[in-house]
Amino acid sequence: MAIPFLAETGKVVNLVPPISFASGKTVQLVSLANYGHVDIVITTGVNTSASATGITFQRALDTSGTSVQTITALNPQFYYHNAAALASASIANDTYVKTTMSSAAFSLQSQANATYIIPFDADDFSRSLSSVQKNFNAIGITVDSSGGATIGAITAILTQPRYSGANAASAV
Repeated sequence: MAIPFLAETGKVVNLVPPISFASGKTVQLVSLANYGHVDIVITTGVNTSASATGITFQRALDTSGTSVQTITALNPQFYYHNAAALASASIANDTYVKTTMSSAAFSLQSQANATYIIPFDADDFSRSLSSVQKNFNAIGITVDSSGGATIGAITAILTQPRYSGANAASAV
């Protein structure tokens, strides 16, 4: 049995190429209209600041930002890996620590060479916060400018496609 390639069973979207987060970033929203799950992967490199960089999650009706809202009632799990902290012989460098966020916003640690994986199912953020039912199917993040000259990159890996095949449906 052939193992399907990620390019055929999902979509990888480069949201922010490696760049300084110093001035903050508002990331392109990605649509989960054709996907059931997204992993937001944040990788940091050089960090010249002692302060942490704040991350806020947003949702919208579409990728153009219609009815964009900050997600405030979400406490997802995330996975954290820090090359320096996990460099001991007792912990492999591919070990991630599972952590629960205390709120919908969290901060990247003021530590260089870290990777965060934040998983979201489409159902996690699609429910409406108001009495008017809306179908929120786009998610994005905002990186604030508090973290100084942290170098980082952000990638979205969308899986569980509604339709599979050689050309996965667009997510932007």
